[in-house]
Amino acid sequence: MKTTTQVLTYSKSQDIEADGCFAITFTRITGSNPVKVNGFPLTDGGSFSVRQNVGDQDYTTYNMVFFSGAGANECIVSKIMPLDKNG
Repeated sequence: MKTTTQVLTYSKSQDIEADGCFAITFTRITGSNPVKVNGFPLTDGGSFSVRQNVGDQDYTTYNMVFFSGAGANECIVSKIMPLDKNG
């Protein structure tokens, strides 16, 4: 199966839809404000990843919450998505 990778940067607390991805990774930028994903705290510069078994897709709604700190709110979310059948 062909895939495409989406990489987006978020700067506010919000829900992130997995949208049927095969894998999703949340990465807290070093020096940025603390952030939790579904209650899991990301360490400074750390990541939280979820990968599905071959052929399975993730439809989870991930809750990303920023907390005050000395830096900016920055979290990179990357998803490996199935390529559109027309692509």
